[in-house]
Amino acid sequence: MTEQIAVGVIGLGGMGGRHVDNLQHSASAARVVAVMDVDKGRLADTAARCAAKEHEDAYELIADPSVEAVLIASPDASHAELTLACISAGKPVLCEKPLATAVADARLVVDAEVAARRRLVQVGLMRRYDPRHVDVRDSIARGDIGRALFLRGWHRNVALTPLPSAREAMVNSVVHDLYSARWLLDSEIAEISVLATPIDQGRSVEPVLLIISLRMTGGALAVIEFNMDSSYGYEVGIEVVGSEGTVTGAPHHTPRIRRGGQISQPVEQDWLERFARAYELEVTAWARSALEGRVDGPSAWDGYATLAAAEAGVRAISEGPQVLDLGDQPA
Repeated sequence: MTEQIAVGVIGLGGMGGRHVDNLQHSASAARVVAVMDVDKGRLADTAARCAAKEHEDAYELIADPSVEAVLIASPDASHAELTLACISAGKPVLCEKPLATAVADARLVVDAEVAARRRLVQVGLMRRYDPRHVDVRDSIARGDIGRALFLRGWHRNVALTPLPSAREAMVNSVVHDLYSARWLLDSEIAEISVLATPIDQGRSVEPVLLIISLRMTGGALAVIEFNMDSSYGYEVGIEVVGSEGTVTGAPHHTPRIRRGGQISQPVEQDWLERFARAYELEVTAWARSALEGRVDGPSAWDGYATLAAAEAGVRAISEGPQVLDLGDQPA
C-alpha cells in the first residue's frame, strides 16, 4: 500500500480552501494532486501552492487517473451529481454537506452506492469530529448519564448578510444540528415541529429564529434553537439529559477570564474558527480510511436522512408537525 492517497479537490472557495490547507498540512495520509474551480485566478494560485494539476471541469478531475479520491466543496446544487460521478468511477469521496439540495437526489446517491456494493461516500457533517461533541458522545456511550432521554442544542450565528431564507438555513446549516441529534441519541428523527419568527422586521421578514422540536424513533426528545442573527458571534452548544445525569459540551474553546469584578469569555465569530480542529480531524480521518480501503465517517444515508428532516422542517413552519418515513436503511 502507498503511504498517501492522491486527492482531487473540487471547489476552492472558503470551505474548499480550508480543506486544501488541512489536506496539505494535517492529513499525512493524503496529498493534493489535482484541483478544480471556476475562478481561474484562485485555481492557478491553489495549484501552484500544492504543485497540483489544474482542471477547469469537475468531471474531468474525477476521471483523472492520477486522482484516487475526491473532495467536493463546490456549490450545493452540484453535490449530488458529482458524488454520483465519483461512485461511478469507484473513487472514495468526501462531499460537503448537504449531500443534495433535494431529498430525491440524496436518495439517488444512497441507491447508487448500494448498487455499487461498496461504501464510497462520506458527507461533511464534521461535528462527528468536534472534540466537544465527541466528549458528549463518549460520556453517553460509557453510561455516565444512564439512558439518553433529551437533547438540547443551540446554534447561533453572527449576523448573516444577506439573511438566508428559512429553507436555505434548514438545508445548509440546521442539517448539522439534525445530524447531532441522530448521532448523539443513536436513533432516527420520527417527527419534527418548527416554530419560527423574524428578529428584526426592518431588515427582513424572514423567520430567522427557529425553535425545532424532534421526537426520535427510540423515544428520546430534542429541542434545537437555531438563530441566524445572534448579533454577538458564533456559538454552538449541546447538552444531553439522561436517566441518571446530564452531560454538557462546552460551546467555546476560548479562555474564561475573571478580572475587575467580571467574568468574560471571547466568542468565535464564524464556524471556520469554532470548528477549526474538527475540520482538521475530519479530513485526516477520511484520508486515512480511504487509504486503507474503507470509508467510515458520516454516510450517504446520514446525508439523506438529515436532508429529509430539514425539508420536513421547512414544511413544518407553515403546516405544523411532520412525521418522517425514511424507509429502511440499507445494510
